[in-house]
Order: sequence, then C-alpha cells, then structure tokens
Amino acid sequence: MSPAWKIPAVAGIVLSAALTALPPHAHADDWSDCIGPSSPKVEAACSAIVDDAARPPADRVRALVNRAQVHLRAGKLDLALADAEAALQLDGNSVTAILTRGFVSQRRNNLDAAKTDFDRAIELDPKYAPALQLRAGLYVQQRKWQEAITDFSDAIAARPELAPSHAGRGRAYLETGQLDNALKDLDQAIAMDANVPAAYFWRGQVWRRKGDLDRALDDLSRAVAQAPKNDISARLARAQLFSARGDYARALADADAVLTIAPDNAQVKQFRESTLAMQSELSKSRDKPASSAPIAAAPSAAPAAPVVTAPPSTSSAAPPAKPLVGRASALIGQGKWNEAIPLLDQALAADPHDELALKLRLSAHSRLNQLAASRTDLDELLKLKPNDAQTIATRGLVMIALKEVDAGVAEIDRALALDPNNAPAHVSRALARRSLGKYADAIADLDRAIALQPKLGNAFAERGATYVAMNQFDKALPDFDQAIGLNRLDDRARAGRGLALILRGSASEGIADINAVLEKDPANAPALLGRGIVMVSTGQFDRAIVALSQTIGRGVDDAGARLIRARAYLSKNDPANALSDLNAILAVRPDDVGALTMRGLVYSAQRDYDKALVDLNVAVEKQESVESLAARAAVFEAKNQFDRAAADLRRATQLTPKNVFEAATQNSAKQKLPQLEKRIPCGGAGSSKSGTCL
Repeated sequence: MSPAWKIPAVAGIVLSAALTALPPHAHADDWSDCIGPSSPKVEAACSAIVDDAARPPADRVRALVNRAQVHLRAGKLDLALADAEAALQLDGNSVTAILTRGFVSQRRNNLDAAKTDFDRAIELDPKYAPALQLRAGLYVQQRKWQEAITDFSDAIAARPELAPSHAGRGRAYLETGQLDNALKDLDQAIAMDANVPAAYFWRGQVWRRKGDLDRALDDLSRAVAQAPKNDISARLARAQLFSARGDYARALADADAVLTIAPDNAQVKQFRESTLAMQSELSKSRDKPASSAPIAAAPSAAPAAPVVTAPPSTSSAAPPAKPLVGRASALIGQGKWNEAIPLLDQALAADPHDELALKLRLSAHSRLNQLAASRTDLDELLKLKPNDAQTIATRGLVMIALKEVDAGVAEIDRALALDPNNAPAHVSRALARRSLGKYADAIADLDRAIALQPKLGNAFAERGATYVAMNQFDKALPDFDQAIGLNRLDDRARAGRGLALILRGSASEGIADINAVLEKDPANAPALLGRGIVMVSTGQFDRAIVALSQTIGRGVDDAGARLIRARAYLSKNDPANALSDLNAILAVRPDDVGALTMRGLVYSAQRDYDKALVDLNVAVEKQESVESLAARAAVFEAKNQFDRAAADLRRATQLTPKNVFEAATQNSAKQKLPQLEKRIPCGGAGSSKSGTCL
C-alpha cells in the first residue's frame, strides 16, 4: 500500500498559513478579499493589487504568492509557477515566493528543483518553520527518514505548536522502527489538533506494529472519518485490519468503498478477491457438523451496575435445563437479551435454584433496564447465598435506581460490613455516592477498590466517570484508557472516554469513540449522552432531546443526562420541561451547582429575577464557575445593577472554563464586558479602571 498521508499533502496548508501571517502593506479593504478564505473574490482581489503599478513591490509580491496559492488549490500548476516567478522578479529573496516555487516543483515531481528552492529559503531564514516542514516533507517523499527527522525536529524547536511537524516526525520514527518515539509524537500532534487525519493514520500503523489491533482500528476509523472523500489509504488500511481479524464482511465493505473511488486499483481488486476466498473457506468450515463439545457460557457485557457472574457448572450429569441455559448464554453473548430471557424462564421453571440461569437472566434484565425484574432476580440469588456481599451491593444499586435511596445505601453498607475487602462492593458504593453528588467519597471508594483489585477494569471506568462528573477530564482520560487496556470490549469505558474528550473540547476525537460504541450498542447510555452534548452544542436541540431521553431513568445516576436535556429544553424556549429535569436532580442533590445554575438561567429566561438570584447566589457561594457568574451578571444587568453585573462578568473571564459550554460562555462574556462597563455610572464599583464610565 502506498498511503496518501504524505507531509506534502499538508504543506500547502502550512505555506498558506505562513503567507497570511505576513504583515500587509496595502490598505485593509484591498486585503480583506485577497487574504480571506478561499472564494471567487480572492483571485480578483489579488489580481487588482498585482496590476496596480503604484503599489509597493512588497504588496504585489504578497498578492502574487496568495494568487499562486489559489492556483495551487485549483491544480493550475502552470499559473501558480508563473505567479511565483513573477514575485521573484520583484524580490529575488522573498522566502514565501521561493517556497511556493519549490512546492510547485514538488507537485510536478521535480524533486531536485524543489530541494534547491527549499535549501535557499532555509539559507535565507534558518529558523523558518514552514520551510523546514516543506523540506522535511520532501525527505519523507524520498524516504530519507533521518534527514526528515532532523528537519522536523528543527521545525518543532522553532514552532513547537505546529501539529503537522509532530505528525511528520512521528511517521519518520515509525519508518525507522522507533515505535515509542513515534507514538509520543503522534499523541502530541492529536492533543494539539484533533483534526490532523495523518496523525490518526500513522498512529494506527504504530498500534498495528505493536500488535494492538483494537487501538489500530480505532485510529484508522478516525482517519477514515476525517479523510478527503477521494482518499483511499485509511479505508484500505482498515480493510486489511478487518481481514486480519477475520471480520471479512467489514473488510469487503471497505474494499468496495475504495473501489467506488478507484475502480481500476489492481491492489484493491486483488485484496478483495483474496478476502472473498477466505470468507468462502470460513463459511465452508462452519457448514461442517458441529462437535459434541459442551457449550460454555459466553461473557455478558457489563451493565450499568455490576452484576454477579459465575462459571458454568462442570457437572457431567447435566439436568434437562442446562441446554436452555447454554443457548441463552450464547444469545446474551450476541446482545440478544430479549431472546435469551424466555429460555432462562424455562430453565428456571425446571430448576428454580439454577444459579447460573439466575445470573444470566439478571444480566439480561439489567441491560434492558428492567429494574423490577432485576430486583426479583437478585432476591432469588440471595436466597441461595444470603451473605454474598457483591450480590447484596448490586441489589442496593438497583434499589437506588428504583428511588429507594436510603434503603439502597444501607444495603451496600451491609455488604461492606460483611466483606470490607470486596472490591466490586466498593465500586457499588461509589456509584451510590456519585448519584448523591458525593464525589470525593466516591473517589475514595474507587481508590480502595483499585488497591484491592488492581485489574478490576470497572473500577477504573467508574473512577473516570466520576472525574467527568467533577469536570476533571485530564484525570478521567487515563482511567478510561486503563479500563480499555484491561478489557478491550469495555464499551462503557470507551464511551466514557469519548464523553470526556467532547466535554474537554476535543469533539472530533471524542465522537469517534462515541460512534464506535453506538454502532455496537445503540442504547449505551454514556455514548448517547456524548452524542446529545454534541447535538446541543451544534444547535440540534430536538435530536439531542431524543438521544438524551433514551438514557434517563436507566441505572443509578441520570443527573448528567437530565442537566444536558434541560439545557436543550431551555434553548428551545421550553422552560417547563427544563424545570422538570432540574427539579428532579435537585430533589436528590439539593446542592448541585450545575443544576442550580441552570435553574437560575431558566428563572431568568422567565423574568423571575428574584428566584433566579436565590439559585445563582447559592451556586456561586458553593463553587464559582464561569456559567454561574455570567448567569448572575445577566440578572444584575436586567435589574439595572450594572456595576455588580460587570464585576461578575469580569470574574467569569478570569476563571478557567470547565467544559465546552463554559468556554463558549466565557467567550461571550469577554465580548459583553466592554459594553457593560460603559453603562456603569462614574464611581461605580464595577468599573475596571477610571475614565471608562459615563
């Protein structure tokens, strides 16, 4: 495979950014179109400057280079070269014109001429990062990996914030077998800019070389999502991985998608034929008579609350119910919960004390959010083992989900009194405490669970979810990664990671996790919450409400989903439904700062400013936040208390935003503050400095 993810593919972006950074000498009205976003106006505006002989040469050089960029984007290499040459006639030492000519030569595969120009540009400005990047990209094209590493390193030293340099060096490290260095650089590139598909592509190749096919598929899927429509490299690489895992249907789907773009690609045609042959052989082997080996119970996906599991009985004299249990276990392994339950009902009718059948039915009922039925299954299990701490703790969680909060907490405490070192029971108590807003206590329980059982992936996933509830996303992400490392099939942890990334502001990276989970489990609550947040932040309020409504009432804690749904209702000017969600949260967690802030916003929208101030004063007193201060500022402004409004708004601009919503609120506050300060009477306490009041 010859990937299209080459550094020259992004070199035009780098060069364009370098050009727009140069200071214009012409009038602003002339430059607004010439240096603006790509549009039909750009070429005409730049041409007007180029053709104006009265302009200073520096203006005309820049306009020529900008126009050359327009021609490059349109694939008009002759015109681009003519403009670069004309610019060099005016200024033979113009670095940007030299780089533009070199880039045209590279596009024409005249690599010697390109290198001559790149060398000249670097000679003129040895620390000019775009020139170093372009020459490094040329070395990548020539497969001169060490030279590429040197130039990318120099570019990073000059401009460490340029993600393509890290991505390019990561690729070069990969090609030289330095996998850990490659991973470090590619991680850095993605952390700096989640919209660099090359970084995902090459990180996927690193994971593939390391033998971690799950992570490789994750990254290649992100590369596919971000790639230009006519690019085939990421999809072909993913097809090859699917084939390596034996997932021939998906491999063929990707191969067919590639062939719609490149129908004559011989490599893809050959790959498709070999994949079809392997799929055919697999189908033949499945058609052979099955062996008489006993059916083992398939592992069930973890529900929102931990469920007790047990290995199947090893007795050779199996009672008549056992085949039903085996079939039900296989269905549960396929996620067919509704189909499994009738079989387990039959098995339990034949043998009411079949512990495995009860646990499997409990798993199915839990996944279907059938809380009352789950409670019944737990009651029956405790008749068999009255002092099983983990089962007692799980029943406590179900009781909390059924709104029997005090009794549920007492049940979990009883479980830990029976077995203080039961790690899953500590996880259960952490979930209960988190549902009550007692985050520090929840973290303490999860720390204890991890200390007792360091490989308990669910403990890491739930600690990550608790950190998300605390808006501590940088602490949450390592926990989710650890949970996924312990269990690659942990979709709850994967969805949690996506949710944390979205709330942190890395939506394009987070949504890849969310979509991957929802493809397998459309009812996954954390993934639906993540999708709902993206929809709210992009103004899709009706769709957000539909997605979030699927998660509410499921499991122990739906406060996060209710809070986001209330935000969507408020944005739709539906305060009644917003208040319903917020009051439901505050009934259980009366000091919840997020819910108090949002209810204050709802009251403010209803012009009930006194009620709004009560909630917002409590929220600010308990924990200052960008949103609570900005919301209170709006109330003060409505009450014509401009000095107090400005003081709150100024404080809101000084805090660190906790999530994407607060980041947007802070941007609005920064724009609003100067206008508000002008309304403060002279001598008002809210004025930031003398001389700005009226």
